[in-house]
Amino acid sequence: MDDYYGQLAHDYEWLFPDETVDGWSSFGATSPGSQVLLEAAIRALPPGAAVLDCACGIGSDAIKLARRGLAVTASDGSPAMVAEARRRSEQHGVTMPVFQSLWQDLPHRVPGPFELVVCLGNSFVHTKTRPDRITALQGIKKVLAPNGTLIIDSRNWELLHNSRPRIVPARKVIERRGLRCSSLYIWTIPNEFESPYTAEIVLLFEDAEARISHRRHVIEFTPFSHYDLAESIDAAGFTVRESSYRTDTSFYALSATVRQAETPGPGAHSAFPPLQPPD
Repeated sequence: MDDYYGQLAHDYEWLFPDETVDGWSSFGATSPGSQVLLEAAIRALPPGAAVLDCACGIGSDAIKLARRGLAVTASDGSPAMVAEARRRSEQHGVTMPVFQSLWQDLPHRVPGPFELVVCLGNSFVHTKTRPDRITALQGIKKVLAPNGTLIIDSRNWELLHNSRPRIVPARKVIERRGLRCSSLYIWTIPNEFESPYTAEIVLLFEDAEARISHRRHVIEFTPFSHYDLAESIDAAGFTVRESSYRTDTSFYALSATVRQAETPGPGAHSAFPPLQPPD
């Protein structure tokens, strides 16, 4: 997985309001539209349950979960994001281990098992192919408890492709430490759905003397459909239990559990038929 976040990790907080990144707001603020699904998974856990945030970014969701009395471990594929998550957890007085690991390497780098694994922030799009997705999911599965739950969220790439925006500004200006920041995404979206998309993230800063500066970060995404993600989850040995996907919403999440092995008798059929692609 390419590390697009080596520099962006230091600016990532400017993409979100305080209530999302400060560690005090409700869990799931980074997954708009999926809070009900996420909250249901958290409430089903016993106090002190082991939870892994395997795409922790700067650590906002992991810090929130730790503050709810869960035994949280965090990991991310980007060394810069790991360093920022460690710094912010110390800043907020939250003790939690943070590991640098790709998803497929989790069994060798992160001690499990976990009763819940979350993969949020639209991070799974950095798996570039279906085999990559399945390999990553199999790595996650190996650190998940047999009866544990996996939650993955994603941008609705079909909706983005169909609407084909060029410039998407943030909903409001962020003010921190004497700076005002306006952010925007400049999208380059190819005609072919599964070809790489490019997002130029531009941050415009205004200081106390009204001087303007900017920083620019470029990220490449290889999109997948809701069906493709669900099919990859199924192929990796999971069963999808819930989905917040809607054709008209920008983000969604899927909840899945490890499929238990069965020994079919003569003439028996699988209890988990293959997913059918959309019309």
